[in-house]
Amino acid sequence: MRSLRAVSELFPRASDAGLTDEQITDSRARFGPNRLTPLPREPVWKKFLDKFDDPIIRILLGASLLKIVVDLFEASTVAGVVALATVLVVLLGALVGRLGAWAPALAFALAGGLVGVSVALDDPSYEGAAVMVAVLLATGVAFFSEYRSDQEFEKLNATRDAIRVKVTRGGGVQTIALEDAVVGDLVILEMGDEIPADGRIVRANELLVDQALMTGESEPVRKAAGPPDDTADGPDQPGCVFRGTQVVDGAGRMVVTNVGDDTMLGQIARRLSGEPEPAGPQDRVAEKLTISKASTPLQEKLEALAGLISKIGYAAAVAIFIALLVRGLVVGEVRLPAAGEDRAQVLLASVQALLSYFVYMVIVIVVAVPEGLPMSVTVSLAIAWRKMSQANSLVRQLVACETIGSATVICSDKTGTLTQNKMSVSRLGIGGRTFEGAFDGAAAPAPGARPAENTPLHWLIVNAAVNSTANLEQKNGELVTVGNTTEGALLHWLRRGAWAGSGPFDHVRLRDEFPVLHQVHFSSERKRMTTVASVGGRPTVLVKGAPEAVLARSSSYLAPDGTIHPMTPQARAEFEVQIFAAAADAMRTLAFAHAELPGDDPAHADTFHTRLEALETGLVFDGWAGIRDPLRDDVKEAVRQCRGAGIEVKMITGDTLETARAIGREIGLLDAPDAIAMSHAEFDKLSDEELSARLPRLRILARALPGDKYRLVRLLQAQKHVVAMTGDGTNDAPALKRADVGLAMGISGTEVAKEASKIVLLDDAFSTIVSAVWWGRALYENIQRFIQFQLTINVSALLIALLGPVIGLKPPFTVLQLLWINVIMDTFAAIALCSEPPRANLMQRPPKRRDESIVTRQMLGTIFATAGFFVVVMLVMLVGMQYGGWFAGDGAASEFPGLTLRQVTLFFSVYVFFQVWNQINCRSLDPGESGLRGLFANRQFLLIAALTVVGQVLIVTFGGKVFNVAPLGVLDWLAVAAGTSSVLLFAEVARRVRRWFRASA
Repeated sequence: MRSLRAVSELFPRASDAGLTDEQITDSRARFGPNRLTPLPREPVWKKFLDKFDDPIIRILLGASLLKIVVDLFEASTVAGVVALATVLVVLLGALVGRLGAWAPALAFALAGGLVGVSVALDDPSYEGAAVMVAVLLATGVAFFSEYRSDQEFEKLNATRDAIRVKVTRGGGVQTIALEDAVVGDLVILEMGDEIPADGRIVRANELLVDQALMTGESEPVRKAAGPPDDTADGPDQPGCVFRGTQVVDGAGRMVVTNVGDDTMLGQIARRLSGEPEPAGPQDRVAEKLTISKASTPLQEKLEALAGLISKIGYAAAVAIFIALLVRGLVVGEVRLPAAGEDRAQVLLASVQALLSYFVYMVIVIVVAVPEGLPMSVTVSLAIAWRKMSQANSLVRQLVACETIGSATVICSDKTGTLTQNKMSVSRLGIGGRTFEGAFDGAAAPAPGARPAENTPLHWLIVNAAVNSTANLEQKNGELVTVGNTTEGALLHWLRRGAWAGSGPFDHVRLRDEFPVLHQVHFSSERKRMTTVASVGGRPTVLVKGAPEAVLARSSSYLAPDGTIHPMTPQARAEFEVQIFAAAADAMRTLAFAHAELPGDDPAHADTFHTRLEALETGLVFDGWAGIRDPLRDDVKEAVRQCRGAGIEVKMITGDTLETARAIGREIGLLDAPDAIAMSHAEFDKLSDEELSARLPRLRILARALPGDKYRLVRLLQAQKHVVAMTGDGTNDAPALKRADVGLAMGISGTEVAKEASKIVLLDDAFSTIVSAVWWGRALYENIQRFIQFQLTINVSALLIALLGPVIGLKPPFTVLQLLWINVIMDTFAAIALCSEPPRANLMQRPPKRRDESIVTRQMLGTIFATAGFFVVVMLVMLVGMQYGGWFAGDGAASEFPGLTLRQVTLFFSVYVFFQVWNQINCRSLDPGESGLRGLFANRQFLLIAALTVVGQVLIVTFGGKVFNVAPLGVLDWLAVAAGTSSVLLFAEVARRVRRWFRASA
């Protein structure tokens, strides 16, 4: 780490006024941007090859190789022997060479080569090639699913560096992106900030930094300015701070000495490509720089469901194989050679029949195993993440996309979330009188003059400017607050004019005029901020904070004429009445006081803290300010929507109970007659049992401490609630982590709060939370739609494949036809159904319970009713074609005995078109809603349905021998489309019947 002296030699005055534009350009050219090299990623090709290492893929590849080898034996004995020997040599070589992980990929390549040989012999192994296509589809879907997931995580990881940094440049305060920081920058550090780069402290006020990222120690470390020539570095040095660590208390200034990969964080990150050290800094840095990819609860539910379906599919496939074997023995497809028959030819035919049963069984497994479920989650999460981001919800952990949709309680801050965070001083209390907006009393100074010293107005101005860490920055032609917005309101008040006719006050000049000696920042526990400044060369204590805290420490008050009077009970009561009236008018109230210390008072930092309590007593009360923050325009409607959605809204604020009640009544939180509003004092006195009994009625918690938020989350979760909690401060981090969904403020939130959250509200608005709930619920429902569609195909396809041989008929599905059905089921449907827009009535239903199954009773009713309809229609059609000659035409015979190519084609097309229409049915999850409702609002759904139809027409028209089909005429297609649309009518009738039964019950 460079010394301050080395940096100042390169960039003179950087530690005083900050860098100039020329110095910034020079620094970036010399030392580069503050950007870390991305962590090493697994190559894409390796991820794709890894997808071959799966039990189903191994089974498919084995079946494919067997089928191709048998087909080659039939075409040429020599070719068959060579192929078999090649397969054995390659696979044994892979085992001996310990290339087991590569064996599936080698088998796939080998199968491809053997298919090429069969084509060269003019006897293509269509079914072997078909199984290879199945392998390619299965691995492709799995790879695409993971690739999309990785892409979303890359986008999420990019948000890690979306941090704003406060710097002094050219003598003024600016906010810049983290990666724009350069060596020599003078960075302003405040509680809750993340250190943007490595650097050295040049000024510190009780600065405490959490260095657990570097050291593993959770105890914050005090930092202080060191000598300019100091070259020692490391987390143990009080003058050094490091990128990624966090300010947990106090304030300070640092000069950036190292950026990007040259920081300690960057150096550790570069070592991550090597062998990691267990529980060391590399693990902590990896966790810091990447977002967890742990499975979400919904993914775990779907994995369990997929496992159950797979087991049923395996069992059904074995049953189908046995049924086909029995049928083969009955009809003579599998038999021993009779006397006088060609023994080799009969045995080869029997082996081919057995192999065709085996391949059919394998394809049934492929159809039954729901590879599309993980993809449906990926697609749905990706859509929800994108839509929520567009709606100002930056999702930092994908699990939050689904969890927010199940929220039963939203615990919201007031300032900036329910209100606009556009604070302005609306009322002043000075010397027992109140003034609206600006002081206009008889003692007001003349225009252009400054208030007389030792008057209330003088001390209010000094306190507002000096006892503060906020700043004003010029942006787009207007002054905006950088830092605490309450303090910003006071700075704007100074700029606007502290009294009628006054000119603007520059807080920067006032801070130069009254330099700060010591400072203790505001905290929820202390409820005040204290600064010792040099006023006229004399140390003076300036205190601002909650009126009750300041009044309790004041023994006198200052009259408008500058005379000091004792703080009698009567005077205190009069001040309290005025302040209460402002709070009841929905204003945030702040009180101000001061105390002049003796000129020889020791100003050492080591004695300041031990004497702090004494310094803050016996104060002179100077007055108070009422700060108004208007409600957001959409907050009333958002609260109403939450109530309709079965979500409790609880407001948690640091304001007084009177202010909180006024806001609560205005937005409808206290409409219920039994609604409760309580302060921290009452909240803290109640035991967990007493508080738990009151929680269902609690709507407002005022004067709340960060520990109150944590306790509230814990007790609500004990009552099985899914809790969303907002927070913006460093001390909110434990509650944000504990909540099911922690929501940090993007504008006013500290970096510590954002780090602890799962979602960052980019606009800080409560309505954004409601929008996130809406999309979270939509995600869950879209996955349910896909499950409903997929299980309908699973059940119908397995029953048709199983019952056909039972009644003596083999369903005329070829391997390739089943694979095409699998593509429709797993890929197209996942994209189509998971892109459904949210329903308008989503926010009129109660949240999903934690233990609620993702497959509901209504879904099961739809699945089995529709699957039953498919099975009956398809088996009746099969029997009619087999024994009644239905739709036979005069076409050529197919590979299925007794059926023409036209019949097989129609059977295949009818089943596919059933699925196309059924996608429309599956858009509905509620018997009270038609699947046709809002159909044309989802263009993506219509496009995918159209592509499926076009794909089916192309396969039938040009598939020929490969798909075992024959072209159909226009009238045939119209008949197929019209006939299969009957499933829409069936589904509507079934829904009406279920509605009738539900109404009767």
